[in-house]
Amino acid sequence: MKKLILAIAMTMICFGASAQFNLKWGIKAGLNYQSTNITSSLWKETISAKDRVGWHAGLQASWDLGLLSIDPELVFSRNSIKFNSAASEANNSVVYTHTLDVPVALGINILGPLKIQAGLNFNILSDSGIKKNKLNFDFSTKNQTIGYLLGVMVDLGHINISARYNGFFKNNESHVSLASAGIDTSDLIKMRVSSWQLSAGFYF
Repeated sequence: MKKLILAIAMTMICFGASAQFNLKWGIKAGLNYQSTNITSSLWKETISAKDRVGWHAGLQASWDLGLLSIDPELVFSRNSIKFNSAASEANNSVVYTHTLDVPVALGINILGPLKIQAGLNFNILSDSGIKKNKLNFDFSTKNQTIGYLLGVMVDLGHINISARYNGFFKNNESHVSLASAGIDTSDLIKMRVSSWQLSAGFYF
């Protein structure tokens, strides 16, 4: 909760400063495609992960410094993963995840409206649940605290379009129990998670 309050306060301060600095702000939304790679050797032999297309929406800002810009955001994302049993794909569960992130990117204007972006992504909230549970397993995930981002944006004034790659510096650790599926184990499953985002935004 403290992280959420701090993130909202920082966002409001940034947006409130737009009258004094060359800062513009607006909204954005788009699609996610998450890539989940199970790195735990035990779990790789037990289940496989298949990602689904998700979505995101949030606030964006851009502080124009001439050749450079500072681009902070506050973004809510929903993703889902389908876990299949190694024995049969009919035995599967669909897990969804909700995250609230504060990406902060440095933009470099390279040609007209085109700029490249690189920066850090701060995960302040993370939640998960099970939508479909034929495997009858329990799933809970830990917060990823910090990651990185690389992308490009076409800024046409009020309208912008961007494509971005998000990654993390370490594996995601999730607690999974599959005892009711005939597998007597309850352990942490380590996954390398990354995602692609395609967004459209509007600056007021």
